[in-house]
Amino acid sequence: MNGIRGPALLGAALLLALSLTAAAGAGPARQFDTAKNGGTLTIGLTAGEPDALDPTLARTFSGREVFLTFCEKLYDLNSKAQIVPMLAAALPTISKDKLTVTIRLRKGIKFNDGTPFNADAVVKTVQRDQTLKGSARASEISPVESVTASGASTVVFHLKTPYSPLTAQLADRAGMILSPAQIDKLGDKFATNPICVGPFMFDNRVAGDTITVTKSPYYYNKKNVHLDKIVFKVENDAAAAAAALKAGDLQVLDGVASTELQGVVHTSSLRVIKQTGLGYQGVTINLGNKNGLLKGYANVGTPIAASEKLREAFEMAIDRKAMNKVVFGGTVLPGCTPISPSSAWYDPSVKCTPYNPAKAKQLVQQSGVNNPTIHLMVPVGTVALRQAQFMQSEEEAVGIHLVIDSTDFVTSLSKADAGTYDTFQIGWSGRVDPDGNIYQFVGTTGSQNDSGYSNPRLDLILNNARKAATEQARKTLYRAAQKIMLADRPLVYLYHPVTRVGLNKSLKGVQLFPDTLTRVAFAQYK
Repeated sequence: MNGIRGPALLGAALLLALSLTAAAGAGPARQFDTAKNGGTLTIGLTAGEPDALDPTLARTFSGREVFLTFCEKLYDLNSKAQIVPMLAAALPTISKDKLTVTIRLRKGIKFNDGTPFNADAVVKTVQRDQTLKGSARASEISPVESVTASGASTVVFHLKTPYSPLTAQLADRAGMILSPAQIDKLGDKFATNPICVGPFMFDNRVAGDTITVTKSPYYYNKKNVHLDKIVFKVENDAAAAAAALKAGDLQVLDGVASTELQGVVHTSSLRVIKQTGLGYQGVTINLGNKNGLLKGYANVGTPIAASEKLREAFEMAIDRKAMNKVVFGGTVLPGCTPISPSSAWYDPSVKCTPYNPAKAKQLVQQSGVNNPTIHLMVPVGTVALRQAQFMQSEEEAVGIHLVIDSTDFVTSLSKADAGTYDTFQIGWSGRVDPDGNIYQFVGTTGSQNDSGYSNPRLDLILNNARKAATEQARKTLYRAAQKIMLADRPLVYLYHPVTRVGLNKSLKGVQLFPDTLTRVAFAQYK
């Protein structure tokens, strides 16, 4: 991976700067000196209810925010989207043939059950990610042949082929390490009482409502953990969520809807921080998921799956710029690719299908499908429904009847896996490496290929991109991959989110990085 030592040097510089600041002599009292310890923070989750709190199985954005408090990773991202060590002691050492990746681990760390974090725990977790039924991590680390412990504090990944995105994958859920004792105790029910390394530990969950975590007595850096408890509250209604933030029932809201933004901005007790994300929002089209995820793909035979012209018409009917203005008040970034302009991998030469309702009408007629009807599965939520209704109007204008099927988020994910849907309004929060935004969704063996899409030429390109040694070679391959995807349309990408987090001014230490995950684990009250 290019510039592999840069983030480590940056991390060291930041630590040195912080230590020098802390050692500064007497002077006026700083804000940090008067900050309080203790208290409960309640944060509203606007992206739907988290699914299983098991990093091997989990798929939701909101789940990732919860994991940040109690399930640390081998690596993390910093504020510049650079990969930095977390539970690892340093960035990986890669062999000359690029088939052996060695990672040193930090020492003296405990899981939140008091058992030791070590190389054996990493090995057991990775093997679980590779083999557990329903693993959403399997395709993320599929080039890994095996992983072994070399002593208590060194892990060696043995690769089938060179795999440039490995470190980036280990900076997300594939790098979250689980307590071996809890794996042995709960097996595939790990989500009922998850235990990892983290500043907080799982306490309880009320389905459809809240997830509560409490401060861990085992955390290696607990002196910098100030809150006693964090409550994650599911907020499906944008107006109600903003009202709760203004009233002080929520201290943080992880996404302020455009319709509520001005009200939050003009509330004196609140402030807003924002970040353009690495992800996308769009529509997944069920092309071949006839038998269920990874159970053999064959065209499902629905009008939109059977007709390329109808899929082209479906996309051509959508005015992305108007959607941004009407639905989101100009607060998102229209786009048509899986890679955001905020990413270093963004390629402006990949062009969008233009909005052209007149041609869309012609394509509908040419498709041979009379009065085509398409069902759109939409997760529950006011903003999601407003977007679906906008699309419904656009499609109706070109002769496509779009039926909105409003479904709670966790159920919608299950239906997507089972293939019991036509189209699905869904997005992805984004990864720093483009492989994390593409492979698992459109690769034939991708662990989240709910479209049931299979294209041998695309598979070859994506696998070559994983093995390519230079950034330029990978960019060329991803350009070719995106052009194939945009022509076949297993997904229709619509926009890249710009996240706006609302928070009470009484809080400090809340962070928002390019992955757009709201980080609250080290927050405190002033």
